[in-house]
Amino acid sequence: VRCRAKAIEERLGSEHVEFLKASSRLANVLTARGDYAEAEPLQLEVLAKHETATLRELHNLTKMLLRAGNLAEAETLCRRGLTECERVLGEMHAETLESVSMLGLVLWQRGKLQEAEVPCRKGLEGRETLLGPTHPDTLGSVNNLAGLLYQQGNLEEAEVLQRRAVAACEAQLGANHPDTLLSVNNLAVLLQSQGKLQDAEGLKRRALEGRETQLGANHPDTLASVNNLAVLLKKQGKLQDAEGLYRRALAGSEAQLGAGHPHTLDSVWNLARLLEAKGDHLAEVEELYLRELKGLEELHGPDHQETQSSRRNLERFRGKHATG
Repeated sequence: VRCRAKAIEERLGSEHVEFLKASSRLANVLTARGDYAEAEPLQLEVLAKHETATLRELHNLTKMLLRAGNLAEAETLCRRGLTECERVLGEMHAETLESVSMLGLVLWQRGKLQEAEVPCRKGLEGRETLLGPTHPDTLGSVNNLAGLLYQQGNLEEAEVLQRRAVAACEAQLGANHPDTLLSVNNLAVLLQSQGKLQDAEGLKRRALEGRETQLGANHPDTLASVNNLAVLLKKQGKLQDAEGLYRRALAGSEAQLGAGHPHTLDSVWNLARLLEAKGDHLAEVEELYLRELKGLEELHGPDHQETQSSRRNLERFRGKHATG
């Protein structure tokens, strides 16, 4: 992709629409690899210059911002893209349904769970009608709705959807496709929440091994699997094994996503909770809790419910251990 973009630039110039399309493709590849720092300026440049492909570039930039953790900006762009898609293409066009599904995902990631359910269901229903029940985009919507229902506590419907996603992905894409591994990981998280720890552990190890092979040891999705397995091992009382995984997840997330990314802050909190449960490294625990609080203040503001919860947790720790 880099070679193609360079050749087009040399032949047609950096302002030509074909070069901008090539740059957009390069940004998409970088986003899939987890190289958000390089992808964002490329996509922003394309969006600023490429007037004839605004809807597609809006989608691409929104995806990149979502994965990079810039959730407020992602929501703004997503709503803009959805409005344009509905106006230009109609409600049942594939691009419109992509915008609908993306909005549901952005709202979910921002903690707006009830608001997110409407676009998540609408996106799934539309894709089932337009693309069919086993199309990869439809299965992506199945995954998204299942994850949202899990967060809402609707475990029964979530499990039905998640098992559907795993079976269909295995049949359509193969056992080690990244989308299949995502479905496997999500099913494992769901089973863990129901107390089915042995089944969940096998699935989580499968997802981690597959992602290490397919995506590499430091890809954001691989690091998410590292963190997810650590959560389960902690629940099983395997604290030493869990600590090693939590530290790996935190170091990798800092390097790949940055210190203020939501996934990095999750890793900070998880490591702090584990060390507190072990009863050692209490000075490090306080430092980690404080770091999480400052990160959430920057990400969401001081009055957000997650920020307030983090502040209460730090106060609880300090009161219990008489520190700071």
